[in-house]
Amino acid sequence: MTMKTAFTRRQRRIFLGCFLAYFSAYIVRLNLPAALNSMMSALALSGAQCGLLQTVFALVYACGQFVNGAIVDRVSARRHILLGLGFSGLFNLLFGFATEYWMLVVLWALNGAAQSMIWTPVVKLIAVWFKGRRRGRASFGITMTLIAGNLCAWLLSGAVASAVSWRWSFVLPAAWAILAAGLSRWILADRPEPGEDLGEEEADRKRAFTGKAMPFRTTLFTTGLAPLLVCCVGNGFVRDGIITWAPTIIARLHRAGAPAPVLTTLAIPLLNLVGVLLARRVYAAFNGNARRCTGALMLLCAALAFLLIPLGRRIVPCVLLLGLCCSATNGINPMLTTFIPMEYERVGRVGLVAGMVDAFIYLGSSLAGIVTGAVSDAAGWWPVFALWGAAALAACAAGLTSVRGVRRLDGWRRDPRKPDAGPKIQEG
Repeated sequence: MTMKTAFTRRQRRIFLGCFLAYFSAYIVRLNLPAALNSMMSALALSGAQCGLLQTVFALVYACGQFVNGAIVDRVSARRHILLGLGFSGLFNLLFGFATEYWMLVVLWALNGAAQSMIWTPVVKLIAVWFKGRRRGRASFGITMTLIAGNLCAWLLSGAVASAVSWRWSFVLPAAWAILAAGLSRWILADRPEPGEDLGEEEADRKRAFTGKAMPFRTTLFTTGLAPLLVCCVGNGFVRDGIITWAPTIIARLHRAGAPAPVLTTLAIPLLNLVGVLLARRVYAAFNGNARRCTGALMLLCAALAFLLIPLGRRIVPCVLLLGLCCSATNGINPMLTTFIPMEYERVGRVGLVAGMVDAFIYLGSSLAGIVTGAVSDAAGWWPVFALWGAAALAACAAGLTSVRGVRRLDGWRRDPRKPDAGPKIQEG
């Protein structure tokens, strides 16, 4: 490992704080899918009603990302994370004691608002604290929060829901989130000391942003961002459709007994690791072109989703295909939420693009909740698998369409005749 990829002591601390914060965020977000089947039985809820919980969460989360993406560069990142995690823990606690369906909907929507405060400051901290090859290493590393958080949420919440009550699947994670909020606030720091070694290379210095931010309209329509947002919707629709409904699919489609929920709980999150490792290989094969990598992985996701139609009638192929399809979407996650937003560092739009990307992913997620529930109620699970495949194909096409937009980013940075050139903006 070269000095350019090895983290300094302070960078290791910052990475640990970011990892803890976002890992904990998943604990109080993905506990809902783990408890969903128990909630449906205990409260006599339909698939559409349960899907609405995911839909309102995702819609509020998406709107919150627009707000937080716009303001995150002007506020303390670690304070923003503290508030987001703390409120998310509080709303999970109240969710565990709610007695009416409308209360569940409102509280899960509020949880979406709190959760929307966490990701953009994490991206900001990675952008500020890690440069050069260290940034790539940190970006792929932070992706492991989804795998670890997914696994722990499904194990903890699923086991508690089965053994005790679905309510404790929200109370216990809430306590952890509140504790993690305090720990993250203590571990993190908003900015490095002047001259601190961040792994920046000469090429990074030449790419530094030295003017006013690119206008929003230019950013949206000339840099490939618009088709990328379409890709985000498709990715979120498939990813969160599987994450939300996989345990229920196994339990109901195969009328599973005790071994199947355990298999699902362990296999699907663990298979997400395959997606991250595959994404690193594909990213390297495309010479660091995150947009081409996204298109290739969405194509793989589409193929796996369509294979569920003939092969999903057996439990083992069903679990494997669900897990691999989900892992492909999670491999795309660092491309969409980290690498591509950081392409916009050179035009002063990192926070805005990070917020918009995450917002549109969760617009797709909002559709995954209620649409998947309604389609499964009306026609069963086979049309759902076909819908996931079609959405992944559309996302693939949109991702590849955006590739040419990178040239506009380079051209904006290099053109000294831009009329809005101004003083250098310091991040953080």
